[in-house]
Amino acid sequence: MVAERPVASVRLIGVLPHLDRPFEYAVTPATAAAEAGMRVRVRFSGKDTEGIVLGRHAEPTTDRALAPLARLVSDDVVVPPAMMRVCEEIAERCAGTVGDVLRLALPPRHARAEKADRAAAEKAAEKAAEEADQAQDEQAEDPADTPAADTPPSAPRRPGDRYPGLAALLSRAGSPEGPVPRAHLILDAADPWTIVAADAIADLGPDRGALVIAPDGRDVARLARVLTARGIDHEILAGAEGPEKRYRTFRRILRGATRVVLGNRSAAFAPVQDLALIICVDEADDLLEEPRAPYPHTRTVLQCRSAEERSALLFLSASLSVPLRALADAGYLAALEPVPAPITQVRPRIVAMDEYLREREGPSGRSRMPQEALRVLRRGLAHGPVLVQVPRSGYIPAISCTFCGTRARCPTCSAPLSLRGRGGPLHCAVCGKREDGYRCPECDRPEVRAVVIGSTRTAEELHRAFPHAELVLAGGAHGPLEDAAVPKHGIVVATPGAEPDPAGGYAAALLLDADAMLARAAFDADVEAVRRWRNAIALVRSAEQDGEVLVVGTSTLPAIRELVAHRSRVFIDRVLEDRRDLDLPPFARVAEVMGERDACRRFVDALDLPGGTDVFGPVDLERPEDAGRARAVLRIAPERARELAAVLRAAVAARSARKDRGSLRVRLDPPDVF
Repeated sequence: MVAERPVASVRLIGVLPHLDRPFEYAVTPATAAAEAGMRVRVRFSGKDTEGIVLGRHAEPTTDRALAPLARLVSDDVVVPPAMMRVCEEIAERCAGTVGDVLRLALPPRHARAEKADRAAAEKAAEKAAEEADQAQDEQAEDPADTPAADTPPSAPRRPGDRYPGLAALLSRAGSPEGPVPRAHLILDAADPWTIVAADAIADLGPDRGALVIAPDGRDVARLARVLTARGIDHEILAGAEGPEKRYRTFRRILRGATRVVLGNRSAAFAPVQDLALIICVDEADDLLEEPRAPYPHTRTVLQCRSAEERSALLFLSASLSVPLRALADAGYLAALEPVPAPITQVRPRIVAMDEYLREREGPSGRSRMPQEALRVLRRGLAHGPVLVQVPRSGYIPAISCTFCGTRARCPTCSAPLSLRGRGGPLHCAVCGKREDGYRCPECDRPEVRAVVIGSTRTAEELHRAFPHAELVLAGGAHGPLEDAAVPKHGIVVATPGAEPDPAGGYAAALLLDADAMLARAAFDADVEAVRRWRNAIALVRSAEQDGEVLVVGTSTLPAIRELVAHRSRVFIDRVLEDRRDLDLPPFARVAEVMGERDACRRFVDALDLPGGTDVFGPVDLERPEDAGRARAVLRIAPERARELAAVLRAAVAARSARKDRGSLRVRLDPPDVF
């Protein structure tokens, strides 16, 4: 052991829940450089295990002999103390382990990438020193030649300038004193989020850090193009880049080579230096839900970072989500409103297919694609590309019996049967089984009808209506479509979230099957439908530029009326009122316990739950692939959610220590619980 601070406290990564605590190890001369935040390897339970040093101490807290640190992996401080506290906070909130959170926060070390980045950092430091010496010598030789700074010309009005509260938030970003500024900004359709985010980053200044989290790689690439055009240095941290490039980027961020970082869910833990501003784009997108334990939502991670690092937090989106509205009502978020402007300047003309339009058109007005929809597309094609949004991909992804309406399901796995083309047999979407002689299990009739029309069938119909227009598909089996690949006067048929963003926007958009989107089997189907529609509308030109949108659905439904109204809060207020009456989130916090039937029941029965906890289940899961599994839902008032998380965390650790049989998963606030 070394003489000075010979004891290292280490947090292990990837250990069982009951071992999620600091362990002490002896510091040897070979590992004397180990300090808080560095990666080490230790022997634990006979295995070589990775850990993070929490600190060094003079005396151990136990009388037992300490095992030595096996190896110092790197002298990089990959987990600063503030980030460690963030990881501990997330583990407490989500009833998980700190080790699992650290696994989410840290990319795997890549030795070649680390070596290359060290060499690049040394060269950059030498070059910077030479340039500084040269500039100092030139100034000493002739200080009078230093040109006076010209008065910059007045900058043109930017989209971000339409939101006065944004400037106030940025002025307080990174301030060491006073309340931390946090806000949500619902953008008008004419204001691209990429431009507003770039405006905010530019106003921060070069010495302060910014982190932008967007749902997917296409969104990140769009913002990167805008920042590159403005000459703003930035890095993209994404898992899709590969382990070597990702770790090299991680090290560049860690040593402060760049202070603007873009990424998706995996970049929420990026160690940005002097982090002053965090921007989260479209936080309600399901891509920001972490599928790995302890399942923290990206919103939760960013809230913890904002609190720990005193970073301003800004949520940008085209529609207001229920969690953000709840945070605003609680006083956590401020709502940034735009300067009033004529409605024709800030959004396209939006029309819902109401009774007047249907009656005027006659029988075709009741069809899935009425003549008014074709007229909107025809007018749009004269000025640019048009967008057709369809809820589902495929040809006919859902089928039911013509007579009794029973959904057609696979007799083997109970998954929905679909039709892949005109006149072909039915196929199972899961096991791939072909059903040539399908008959309804309820009425024994062979006739079926389409429940939902997919994007492929929609494109087929549009091609017949517009044979001379170029037509492309995006989403589903067709994959994403690059923004630059959108035809100038063509039709884009896309599923929600797959819409490309052409330069100059779409001349028109058609939102088909609105009722089917709202009929999705989820308690938040209406809110999610509005979000998807708003995102599509944000890609359409303003009414001043002849942009228009037609929604084909029941025009009296609150969600569709929300689209026609401008910046209305009536719909979200009604949703919140309904959820308050039903004790649904955000007016209650829920936990889900799912696993093998016996394990789930034993776990729930043994819980010492806080007072006021409602227990639903356990109940057996219905899907054939979930045979033998059960699920229980626990509900509690929001102010006691920490107590429930602590109970569940302790119960999981105790179960792990007992080595109970059966798989089990515990999630806090799962988005698909109802």
